[in-house]
Amino acid sequence: MDRDNNRGMRDWLIFIRTAEMGSLSKTARQLDLSTAAVSKAITRLELYLGAVLFTRTSLGMKLTEAGTTTLHRAKDITASFNVLLEEIRNPEGNIKGTVRFVAPAIVCEFLASYWCYEYIQKNPMVRIFLDARERPDLRIDSPELDDIVLRSGRIESDNLIHRKLNPVRLCLCASQAYLDRQPAITHPRDLEKHVLFGMHHHGLAGPLSLFRGDENYVLPPPHIESGLSSNNLLAMMNLVMQGKGISIATPSWLIAQHQSDGQIVKILPEWKIPDLPIWLIWKQRSHQHALHTHFIDYIEKCWNRRPQIA
Repeated sequence: MDRDNNRGMRDWLIFIRTAEMGSLSKTARQLDLSTAAVSKAITRLELYLGAVLFTRTSLGMKLTEAGTTTLHRAKDITASFNVLLEEIRNPEGNIKGTVRFVAPAIVCEFLASYWCYEYIQKNPMVRIFLDARERPDLRIDSPELDDIVLRSGRIESDNLIHRKLNPVRLCLCASQAYLDRQPAITHPRDLEKHVLFGMHHHGLAGPLSLFRGDENYVLPPPHIESGLSSNNLLAMMNLVMQGKGISIATPSWLIAQHQSDGQIVKILPEWKIPDLPIWLIWKQRSHQHALHTHFIDYIEKCWNRRPQIA
């Protein structure tokens, strides 16, 4: 960049963060700058590139076509710059720096927060940003892919780097109190007489298939005709714990302790539900810094040793 027209990498970083936040004021707060300073940085970058990067509206900052193209390149530029800094400042490859880990809220609350805490205890020169998010439309240009994403379901984009982890075993469950006062359940068809809580989460949405040997039964999701469905698994589990109904397609690891305590009972354990695929995803880069690779290996080990039930 020309010396008189820009402030170097800082302007690129401000542009990236503004594109992600969609707001000058939010970017300013996050970067501890004034809104005017953020606006000047964007204007400076637009003048240098000779292109309008944002459409400024009352609702915020929206990328133009040129802005979208620039965002992809800017992330590559800043990633290469960070690799260069690490090679110069950390030739020994010590585990230090900053990493962002994105996972579903239920994983962050019950598992990932503890994993990240243990990691920084062992690696005190590392700072971790743990974000609770999971989007069904994850693509190469998604902001979450700056670092590492844990997600379930199918991988829709072929240009994402992904590592397959142990899948999630799923089960149907309810409290013993609910089962004691309701009709017996001996076959999946009996479930249709009960209060069912489902998920319209992209990895768990749709009809539920249950298998027993050569026998197959397809249970329609609760939200098709009647019943309650949510994208918040913990909200449904709270209802189950209070004896309100049956949770379908529940991760076995989530109820492991409750099952041991006798609070939760698996329903139709002889019937199997297809496992839910789980992945670690990140963008391909020409160089991966030592922290990125080390942290991915660590999360894989943590996930694969999480508590399970049969």
